[in-house]
Amino acid sequence: MLSLFASEVAPLSSSEARNRSREILVSALNKGIIPTWESHMIELPVMGPEDLSAVEESFKKLTTWTFLPGVLDVDATEFLFHAPDLIQIIRNNGQREVRSVPLCDEEWQLWLEIVSLAFHQNWNLRHPFSSFYGKLFGVSYRLSLIHGSTSPEGRSKLVLRKLAETPYQLSDFGKAELLEELVKQKKNILIAGATGSGKTSLLASLTHFFRPTEHVVVLEDTFEIFSHHRFLTRFLAGSTPETELKAYLAYSLRMSPDRILLGEMRSHEVIPFMLAMNTGHRGLMGTIHAASAPDAINRVALLFSLYAGDGGLNFDRVTELVCRNLEYVVFLEQRRVKEVIRILGSDRGIPFFETIISGPLEEATS
Repeated sequence: MLSLFASEVAPLSSSEARNRSREILVSALNKGIIPTWESHMIELPVMGPEDLSAVEESFKKLTTWTFLPGVLDVDATEFLFHAPDLIQIIRNNGQREVRSVPLCDEEWQLWLEIVSLAFHQNWNLRHPFSSFYGKLFGVSYRLSLIHGSTSPEGRSKLVLRKLAETPYQLSDFGKAELLEELVKQKKNILIAGATGSGKTSLLASLTHFFRPTEHVVVLEDTFEIFSHHRFLTRFLAGSTPETELKAYLAYSLRMSPDRILLGEMRSHEVIPFMLAMNTGHRGLMGTIHAASAPDAINRVALLFSLYAGDGGLNFDRVTELVCRNLEYVVFLEQRRVKEVIRILGSDRGIPFFETIISGPLEEATS
């Protein structure tokens, strides 16, 4: 005789429970939703108490990143998430160490996709790189996501750069007292160095010496230059021609700026930036990747030549333009001022300059 009542559904095995939970989570994420545990739990099939507790732990690990504070709670400038067992940490003093996080390979990609969704980023095969500002557990970072489709290993990565919301003291950069006076005199200054050398941090610190009544325009790809200046207009670059830094520079020149700060000189924006100097704008400051202070002059001239088009000036004339309008170059290494030069001019494409500061790096303060 058939039972009039349905038989009790057998609980899933531990592996089946975890797989089913992940499938339900992925389904929600595909709809653009990061579910709460309460809403997720309702969708789960029957499982034993121990399995339910394990599934909850795994779910919160992926969606609320419970493992992350233990990794980030160190005095470091950058965190490079290469793989679950290969988290590279670069400390403030330059020392490096490796840590791990409790994620398997399947969870790794899912976690990074949740990170992109949490910060409303369009990150996928068609848009494999995304760099943006965000806060993690109350601390500001620049986050950069690199999709696994860009590498033969197929593993996605995350890079976090910690941002100082309160600008550093000028003394934190070593022999930098001279810069205060140069800023107050509204000199056109370029800050050069390698990645992670402290260029943006120094630029943010120098804003402390602006006159409080000045209108300051800041242009950057990602929100990194923190400043408490009262009259500040900020432009963040987008993905359309109308929202490129080059376009923003043109807008800013119509806004009566007292100073223009360019987060990083890397392509077309170098042209209006240098032309703004040439038309009499003072107090322009920016950063650039370079191997030394003199190399920074050549880098600016090269970028100008590359992006000026066929009708541009020859390299010697471009170098002359750069040297006539750019006044000082500050070179940083390991977050310390290593070199400062005052540009005097050029002759046949060869820059002439006076070295104001030069010498071995000072030991960084602990």
